[in-house]
Amino acid sequence: MICDNETGQCLITPGADTKGALPEREKNSLVTVHYVGDPMCSWCWGIANSVRSLAQLCQQRGFQFVLTNGGLRAGGGDKWNAAFRNFLRHEWQQINLVTGQPFSYSLLELEFFNYDTEPACRAVVSASLIRPESKLHFFHETQKKFYTESADPKLPGFYQSICEESGIDFADFKKVFESRAALLETYNEFRQARAYGVNAFPSILVEKSGVMQKVITGYSSEEEILRRVLESEA
Repeated sequence: MICDNETGQCLITPGADTKGALPEREKNSLVTVHYVGDPMCSWCWGIANSVRSLAQLCQQRGFQFVLTNGGLRAGGGDKWNAAFRNFLRHEWQQINLVTGQPFSYSLLELEFFNYDTEPACRAVVSASLIRPESKLHFFHETQKKFYTESADPKLPGFYQSICEESGIDFADFKKVFESRAALLETYNEFRQARAYGVNAFPSILVEKSGVMQKVITGYSSEEEILRRVLESEA
């Protein structure tokens, strides 16, 4: 996992008829805003509030908003040593300084932790399979619980309170979360992110009439994100 404080991004380790003017609603239906992130990507937590504002903007303007889990560190594997923990502490302190987002640092006191982001992504996918409209909320609450409570997203019990807040039966969620179907769909999202050409999170792309344009990679202010999305639609 490579996170860059200069750019505010976390990197993954190795045709329609245009005659005449379309009505505004019909024109906007051709616009899809794609947000590609990972619930355990620290810079994605940094812009979490901006992403929710972006989703609201899309709803107001009649754009589609699509969240794709990118799989920042699917499978984990980083050695949980002093160097890695110090790296995370510095990274989180910097994000807190830049964005104001809160962090708990008690996770960094654990003797061992596998920073595997696949289960958190799979949880978001599982929630969306049960209740599609809950996907962004579930993503946000998973981020919040991990970063502010230092809880482990690899454990199914981590999600019980999030399911309750999201109107999802936890028993149903647990079945889906542990299913092969959810795992396959999660890896489909990872592949889709790569197909978009995304190798760093957070990334925001705008798809207009079948043409995809990357407008944000890494940290940007909420004002900048909304401005650039609107400019790309014009």
